[in-house]
Amino acid sequence: MSKSPHVVIFNDSHGWHSKQIVDALSLYNIRITLADLAKCSINLDQPTGLCIPGLKNTLPDAVMIRGIASGSLEQITLRMDVLHTLAELGVPVFNSAKVIEHTVDKARTSLSLHLAGLPTPKTWACENKTVAREIASQQLSQGYSLVIKPLFGCQGKGLEKVNSLAEFENIKPAGQAFYLQQYIPPYEPNQWQDWRLMVVDGKVCAAMSRRSKHWITNFSQGAECFPVPNNCDMANLAIQACEAVNADYAGIDIIRMKNGQYTILEVNSVPAWKGISQATGIDVASEIARALARKVKQNLALVSQNAKH
Repeated sequence: MSKSPHVVIFNDSHGWHSKQIVDALSLYNIRITLADLAKCSINLDQPTGLCIPGLKNTLPDAVMIRGIASGSLEQITLRMDVLHTLAELGVPVFNSAKVIEHTVDKARTSLSLHLAGLPTPKTWACENKTVAREIASQQLSQGYSLVIKPLFGCQGKGLEKVNSLAEFENIKPAGQAFYLQQYIPPYEPNQWQDWRLMVVDGKVCAAMSRRSKHWITNFSQGAECFPVPNNCDMANLAIQACEAVNADYAGIDIIRMKNGQYTILEVNSVPAWKGISQATGIDVASEIARALARKVKQNLALVSQNAKH
């Protein structure tokens, strides 16, 4: 009798989201190990060169990334090394290290969306303050405001809105890198709203609007969340955004411009789904578990087929 497939869920702090996935995967007879990438190591005394706590020198049948703790460049590089190596050894990584690298870096995300021909706000990224000031001066003179964001950031933290050069001069960018984006004013005056669409396995499984009394509309910053009916324009954009970064699943943030068109603000490859589940009543964890279980099954079938040849 064959063993149940074994999946590792990586997070630095396992809580509500991990429990949701564990419960959802239990329906597929999948064994789960909860682990932390920071506690994995590289050890060339082992056949695979990897040591994952709880696995006794074996490899899982798949891994899912639920979170990666902040750390130094060297620490993050080591954690990415583990994920890249797992993929190179044929272990499905949901989402892969390459996808996470694409999306955790806002400049890389903007580039990916732009090169895929998808609408996204005008964006500039540079290290030189003089260049950044020239960009700000030009945009402000044309009547645009700017949003300055950390290159690596989430949950609406560290965002600054710039309406004048004096405000720009007071900005201290994170890591001495300037990531500037044209501010998108609300479609309806003083009614700040955007949309979060959860895409899993190439389909939108849940969507909500986020409304705030402030221009930052993140759920974690106090925005209210509401279910929304299916919108084909937004759904198509969200699916294409996911495809542009090759994500297995992602949370796509979309905003409506003054001209009525939609544009993509962000792609989150390690999205939380508590807010969208509460707003819509949709069991997002079950959708993710179904996609992950299908990926595990397909990979095991491929491994079995290759073993016969």
